Amino acid sequence: MENFTGTNSTVNQSCELFAENSPPVKYLKTLAYAIIMSFSLLGNTAVIIIVSKNKRMRTTTNYLVVNMAASDLLISAFAVPRELTEIYTGPRRWLLDGLEGLILCKLVYVFQDISTAVSIQSLVVMAIDRYHGVVFPFRPPIATSKVCKIVIPIIWTVAIGVHGVYFYTVRLTVQDNKTYCIFSWAPKFEERQTQENYFIFISVFLILLPLCVIFSLYGVIVIELKKGQHAGSSASVLSNQRRREDGAVMKNILCIVFLFILCITPITIAALLHYFLWDWHIPCGMDKLFQAAKFIFYSKASLNPCVYFALNDKYRKGLKDLFRRNRSLAENRNDLPMNVLQDRENAVCSRRMDYSEMGS
Repeated sequence: MENFTGTNSTVNQSCELFAENSPPVKYLKTLAYAIIMSFSLLGNTAVIIIVSKNKRMRTTTNYLVVNMAASDLLISAFAVPRELTEIYTGPRRWLLDGLEGLILCKLVYVFQDISTAVSIQSLVVMAIDRYHGVVFPFRPPIATSKVCKIVIPIIWTVAIGVHGVYFYTVRLTVQDNKTYCIFSWAPKFEERQTQENYFIFISVFLILLPLCVIFSLYGVIVIELKKGQHAGSSASVLSNQRRREDGAVMKNILCIVFLFILCITPITIAALLHYFLWDWHIPCGMDKLFQAAKFIFYSKASLNPCVYFALNDKYRKGLKDLFRRNRSLAENRNDLPMNVLQDRENAVCSRRMDYSEMGS
């Protein structure tokens, strides 16, 4: 999605867009992106470790949360470092050439955009699982751990398939003895029309339709939960407890959904304006809109784990246990050299005693 806002744009010649920033602005941008990358790497890695170490947390929802965390790691591992590089070298500038540079150029842009596709598909599967669990509580669950092991690879396959065109469109070009990583549908396709059609396809297939499915399913879930509330005292204690748990899980997932919408909307609006209102001509000053939209889009990777830890007691407990485990390991490592030294001193003393006895 981020790629759409910078594809062969025509700039207004009366002003300098995407101009080089002053050193203080560069430092602030670097700090902001470094914070995003750090929070994303640490937070999403912690989420994956917590679920993998705790058997009780290996549920369908948590498997899909881990799937989203893995996709968010792609943002921090590929997209943010590229953005940091562009702060100092300029838009689309690429520091590697040759075959290695071409491969990395394609992979970076593929990986950063399949993250969005993986996230939205994971949210759809979560919604389907919650819908089945609430509307049909006495039926066997459809998204078991075995099913997740099949569904998750399918999610990644679809994401890569949808963005597989990047292996053709993303390429290296040399201008003024400088290498750039750009997007181009030429020569096999007409540039502007093809890009606009592809943007519409992505927006409908990966944003609009999945969100319609998600909100439709959660709408039905809300209605079912309200029916359970009207049942009141006639419902069993177990049913009331299950209803409360379903409501809590639904609220947590909806927070993740709204965060996704909040982060994806600015970059989508910027692309819509760029293609269909501004006719590929960026007005003066609107380059700041693109930069802000990209920053909000990337921030999703660092905000998602914060939401998991803020809303879920089990994730918070798992994080505390992880800190305790790492602290105990660090203390043991610090104590190890002292023990080794003590053992060596004891060995030396015993040898001296043996020599003294032999001499006597």
